[in-house]
Amino acid sequence: MTTQAPDYASAVRAMSQAAAEAELTHAPVRLAYWRIAALDTLLDRLEELRLANERLLPEDIREQVVTYAARHDTELADRLRRIDAEDLNAVHDAVFEAQGRVMLQLAELRRVPNWQDLDLILAPGDDEAA
Repeated sequence: MTTQAPDYASAVRAMSQAAAEAELTHAPVRLAYWRIAALDTLLDRLEELRLANERLLPEDIREQVVTYAARHDTELADRLRRIDAEDLNAVHDAVFEAQGRVMLQLAELRRVPNWQDLDLILAPGDDEAA
């Protein structure tokens, strides 16, 4: 007499494997969306200061940017070390550039065109070129 336990166990393993594979493809996309949201929050705070005609970056916001960079973006961390970390405009530009990199990574993960692809497609002289 045969039991169906081996078939059930095999099905559970297959479902677990499929779930793990799906997670491997979705996790980087979710992480990119999280990074964009985190950078948006930082950019909002930086933009509020810029609109208030501030020139120096407050310590608490500088610490948030540096902490984010240290944990999640080595390129941003490197750039922050090369610029004046108190210069609001320089830090804003560095964070904005970091967000652009994440957007490009997300476009690649989702396999959708990005602005760099469009610049290559729409050569100067094309009717739609900007």
